[in-house]
Amino acid sequence: MPPRLTAHDFDQELLILFDAYVHGNLDRRGFLAQAQKFAKAGLTAAGLLAALSPDFAAGQQVPPGDPRLKTERTGYPSPAGNGSVKGYLARPAAAGTGKLPAVLVIHENRGLNPHIEDIARRLALDGFMAFAPDALTPVGGYPGDEDKARELFGTLDQGKAMEDFLAAARWLKSRPDATGRLGVVGFCYGGGIVHQLAIRLPDLDAGVPFYGNTPAPAEAAKVKAPLLIQQAEVDERINAAWPAYEAALKAAGVRYTAYRYPGTQHGFNNDTTPRYDAPAAKLAWARTVAFFKAALGVTATQSQASPARRLRGTLQSVTAGTIVLKTRSGELIELALAAQPVVREVYPVELSEIRAGSFVGVGALPQADGSQRAIAVTVFPESARGVGEGFRPFDLLPDATMTNATVTGEAAAPEGRKLQVRYQDGEKTIVVPAGTPIVSFKPADRGLLVPGASVSLTAQVVDGTPTAVRIAAGRNGFAVPY
Repeated sequence: MPPRLTAHDFDQELLILFDAYVHGNLDRRGFLAQAQKFAKAGLTAAGLLAALSPDFAAGQQVPPGDPRLKTERTGYPSPAGNGSVKGYLARPAAAGTGKLPAVLVIHENRGLNPHIEDIARRLALDGFMAFAPDALTPVGGYPGDEDKARELFGTLDQGKAMEDFLAAARWLKSRPDATGRLGVVGFCYGGGIVHQLAIRLPDLDAGVPFYGNTPAPAEAAKVKAPLLIQQAEVDERINAAWPAYEAALKAAGVRYTAYRYPGTQHGFNNDTTPRYDAPAAKLAWARTVAFFKAALGVTATQSQASPARRLRGTLQSVTAGTIVLKTRSGELIELALAAQPVVREVYPVELSEIRAGSFVGVGALPQADGSQRAIAVTVFPESARGVGEGFRPFDLLPDATMTNATVTGEAAAPEGRKLQVRYQDGEKTIVVPAGTPIVSFKPADRGLLVPGASVSLTAQVVDGTPTAVRIAAGRNGFAVPY
């Protein structure tokens, strides 16, 4: 695989053109016309645009289905804004329903794309409850295409969008599973929103704007929260207004720290594009997490730095605080049981439950013709639609895969049924042989955990002790397929 391109592989004038295009100051046709002079060695202006555009798979750090996390797509009311807004919530799984400090994640001017969801998951692994609202909700949500997202963004009523972000902050801070301490981080457009929230929310506990537009200097006196301000060096559009605003922050006695990272471009923290600067981004992010931990408070129990392990087998014994598992290989393992483990009942359903529009998870093995041969299929309940969407390796068997996707078509096949499924970045053909286990799941409680129950669980070291934090179990002897 060729090395990833960086900002150093592009002419600075081209990067400035791309910045203007990204922020709506130049349309696609205008960018292509002006970028043509930088095309060389057979690379067209359209090819340059493609090379500069996001590659979400390349930048992903935490997969959507990471068992250390509990994620969901949810919404909140915004009566002064657009009525209701959807978003993406991520929490460390081991926290159960315990209270966590919260961080609101504000996207760039393309809505809630996969990169911002990944940012939320990264924060959750560090012990926060992270929520990323989608400002594009009133126009249908993030459309899965960056150009379309940018166009839709230009149609938003920005006054109502601001009210939506204010409502998100209040909703997140007041959740019963939140400690009441709230931070906010945002990027580009989102960085500007962080600055606005800092002047409009007197009870905000911490703000981290990445290369965001600053308010008018006269507004600085309203800031009560400590700020960690992250800036790129080569970013005249943003940096020109900073000296006046910084002087106003100082005059108002605002607690702030500002860093400007040498040689970096606007967007240097976004690891899906060539403007990403790895050393600067890693340093800026480490500072961000440390800042939030100090300002909001994160306990060792909440932080999920320890790796998760998937175990499958049969429960041998269960007490109030421990379980003994006999794995499928015959090993006996004793684990602590989390005080509030996430428990789901897995139960069988008919193949007929799978139809066009169903959201499914398919454990499978690849076939020579490029299709996937199902080992087991989960039909997700509607409340879990979108969870873990994508295609990735699966630890059940060597070479196994997992595809979480929407069924777009089905037909009879000699082996059983053939499904066409589509996820955000691709599609697959799934062959479901006759007799393949088909299951669904629903919330359950610890009463499902009895000796003899077939389980698939996620174990993690919590406070130095291997602990079962998430458990899927069958009832009355039903064998969990994976």
